[in-house]
Amino acid sequence: MNHVNDAPALVVLAAGLGSRYGDAKQVEGVGPRGEWLLEYAIRDALEAGFGQVVMVIRAELRAALIERLAPHLEGRATLQLVEQTFDRVPAGCRAPAGRGKPLGTGHALWCCAPLLHGPFAVINADDYYGRSAFRLLEEHFAHHANPAMVGYRLDATLSSHGGVNRGVCRIDARGHLQDVTEFIDIAVRDDALGGNAPDGTRQPLAPDTVVSLNCWGLTPALLPDLESGLRGFLAHAGENDEYFLPHAITQYLAAHDEALSVLPTDDTWLGLTYPDDRAQVVAAIEALHAAGAYPAPLWAQR
Repeated sequence: MNHVNDAPALVVLAAGLGSRYGDAKQVEGVGPRGEWLLEYAIRDALEAGFGQVVMVIRAELRAALIERLAPHLEGRATLQLVEQTFDRVPAGCRAPAGRGKPLGTGHALWCCAPLLHGPFAVINADDYYGRSAFRLLEEHFAHHANPAMVGYRLDATLSSHGGVNRGVCRIDARGHLQDVTEFIDIAVRDDALGGNAPDGTRQPLAPDTVVSLNCWGLTPALLPDLESGLRGFLAHAGENDEYFLPHAITQYLAAHDEALSVLPTDDTWLGLTYPDDRAQVVAAIEALHAAGAYPAPLWAQR
């Protein structure tokens, strides 16, 4: 997949409000020259063979994203920005009245669906997924037609400053995803790792539990189901409901009896969930540069 037109696309979901972080964390400087976490993901994806970058954004981020990213991607990958807005919905639908926050990650992906014509990865803008994630996805796309997900050890995805929400995965003997259960407020408390299950009970979780960080490898076959699911969501959505991408993927897999491959990685996640996470992320990124994983500045030629 060396030709850009044949290469998979990277979809970056960057329209979130970051309510717990309290700022536009998508453009929070964490690298030695103020690089953003999403820049590390884009560079890693390009090195793995991706050739198109599609970003789902809020309007107020457009100018900063173009100014920073366009010069680095020129001649290496196409860059397309799509705004996630309340009026961007399927024909005949409308967003709930009084809506303040985005309609969810499933809606975000639907917004850029017309730009996706081959395999694509989907990630969050405010997470660092590690250098192997995109190599795993590119290698999967090169040999398989079914969707995939990069799976992380739970203990490699925690924050020192508060609980996190994670999709806890159940995987069969063939390495295929059986289901994802969203646990919230996962943290170590009283020397025990646990989280709140959907029924509200606090349940213990093993450190090596495989979790989803929304690092997906998908194909356009999902997109018609994504739209039909969005239509169903909008028909009954309340003011604060969200159309989540993991739910849409689960529904698609069940409807088509399709398997999703879980690609395990030992990489450690970095992310900006709470303001106090920034110092830890900056130190970890600095260590990666010092170890030679990345040049400084990030976009310098090796």
